[in-house]
Amino acid sequence: MRILWVKVGGLWPPDTGGRLRSYHLVSELSRRHSITLLTTHGREDDDAELARRLTRCEVVSFPFDIPKRSSAAFAVALLRSWLTPLPVDLLKFRVPPLAQEVRRRLDGHDADLCVADFLSATANVSLPGPVPLLFFAHNVEHLIWKRLGAVERRPWRRAVLALEWRKMRRAEARVCERADLTVAVSEADAAILAGGAPGAAVHAVPTGVDTTYFTPDSAGPEGASLVFTGSMDWYPNEDAVLHFLEAILPRIRSRAPGVSFSVVGRNPTPRLRAAADAAGARVTGTVPDVRPYLAEADVYVVPLRIGGGTRLKIFEALAAGKAVVSTTVGAEGLPLVPGRHFLRADEPEDFAVAVATLLRDPARRRAIGAAGRRLVEERFGWPQVAREFERLCEETVERAGAGPDARRAGRSVHLRRTAMAWLPEGLRPIVRAHRGLTVRQVLIYWRLRLRRALRLAERAPEPETRAVRSVLYVCRGNIIRSPMAEALLTRCLGGPGGNRIVAGSAGLYARPGHPADPRARVAARQLGIDLEGHQARRLTRSLVESAGLIVPLDSLIEAEIRGHYPQAAGKIALLHADGGPRPRPIEIPDPYEGDVAGIRRCYELLDACVRRQAEELLARCPVKQEAMARHAR
Repeated sequence: MRILWVKVGGLWPPDTGGRLRSYHLVSELSRRHSITLLTTHGREDDDAELARRLTRCEVVSFPFDIPKRSSAAFAVALLRSWLTPLPVDLLKFRVPPLAQEVRRRLDGHDADLCVADFLSATANVSLPGPVPLLFFAHNVEHLIWKRLGAVERRPWRRAVLALEWRKMRRAEARVCERADLTVAVSEADAAILAGGAPGAAVHAVPTGVDTTYFTPDSAGPEGASLVFTGSMDWYPNEDAVLHFLEAILPRIRSRAPGVSFSVVGRNPTPRLRAAADAAGARVTGTVPDVRPYLAEADVYVVPLRIGGGTRLKIFEALAAGKAVVSTTVGAEGLPLVPGRHFLRADEPEDFAVAVATLLRDPARRRAIGAAGRRLVEERFGWPQVAREFERLCEETVERAGAGPDARRAGRSVHLRRTAMAWLPEGLRPIVRAHRGLTVRQVLIYWRLRLRRALRLAERAPEPETRAVRSVLYVCRGNIIRSPMAEALLTRCLGGPGGNRIVAGSAGLYARPGHPADPRARVAARQLGIDLEGHQARRLTRSLVESAGLIVPLDSLIEAEIRGHYPQAAGKIALLHADGGPRPRPIEIPDPYEGDVAGIRRCYELLDACVRRQAEELLARCPVKQEAMARHAR
């Protein structure tokens, strides 16, 4: 393949998570494919060294300094942002010479595939273009901005950030819709991006680590010490360290006096240096090699409150055999098992207790470090990750060049995406919701909505008048709503198969075998439900036929099921919030794009509805009926 790789911000030195990930993928892919890297370099970057490192690639780099908030370039980008629907954090990455070179090469058909590396690269790439485009999403950018707003204390900045994250969400969805493929770095990110752009092709490729470069140090640390590594000019990292210094480190020292803390990473701000000095912590700034700092630490801490994507820093610590304590956000998107590969803690007190426990228990530190090292060795070396990325690249090119039918289909997708982009914002969710429905299903949907709005009587489903032995909850992906409904009903019934009623769940468009969404697992734990072992499954004819009662979680899903399986109409019923002869159906909103708090609110509504349903099912369950019959005899 001939791949045109577009990246704003350079790849050398690989001192940030994004640079590391892209550098290793480009290096691995160039062993088997022709790579042209179009990028930029700042005043302190060594573009010549990048070309020397990537000897198998053609490297073309343009001078460009990313505008800082106090610069004239940033002011221009901000003004343009106020006059357009695009966010300032996208507009500031427009580099005219880079965009011209991208256009020249694509118009000349010098590539089979264009990779837009980060959302910032898409500011310099025409969407859609003459060749297939793969959007490599290292983060869910709008989620970072949303979380920034959540921790911001100043009202005026919260208002600005609220506007910015919504503009970023729209821009991100627009890119996903127009790209031929979006590659996220975790299943959690893929789920969020797909939720914002239904119908877009979104896949996940895990992050990786150089397991030959990062290895356990046999010498071991001297004294109790903690370390955090990361680019300190990235606000989420600075926020994490400031939060740790203020709220967590004093609690740790009250339990483990004399513990030291090192902050390792480029461009720390004066504010962070002052806070570290006041707390007696060490700030190194840029270092040529982070491994000595990892080697001297007992525990690696990741107190992140803001972020997206995945944290390469955690994989580096695991590869070095270090015990890790992280927040949920810090380990988000990584396939780690809390208690085995790391300790998870979100509140300052819990975080301090977890760190102090490891400092007092060398055997447990070694066990957690060894488990993490085994995990990354077996599954997350860069060659394995690159092969998965390569497979997706090849499939994207094959789909684009699979003949006249595929090209016509591609043009159809392009026209549909272009039309969607021009629709008013308020109409897009409605059109997206109906896009996957047939005419018959649309008619079913609106008939159901009309009858319910007018409170017209409907024929009661068969399950209303007979005992039900199995209940199947159905949503779209089977990773948020339906698995929780299944778990809630199972709890209400007293366990799996309780009262001879079996609860199950499925998704119309589920990816078989995928786990529950990480945010859903967190929200479920808060309500005493464990979704860790859940694996998604797709709705099939056999599941429909074997279910005694099918419960779609909203009317659109109901319309699709009724359209696909008209013979099952007699056993399909939404949840409802009240009793009586004509109960009011309740739709469970899809919290796909929300945060943990939004998913929890969804689950609280589910809990109330499922409890009522459980009462009705138990009232006519076979066990109770048999008991009543025996009592009568």
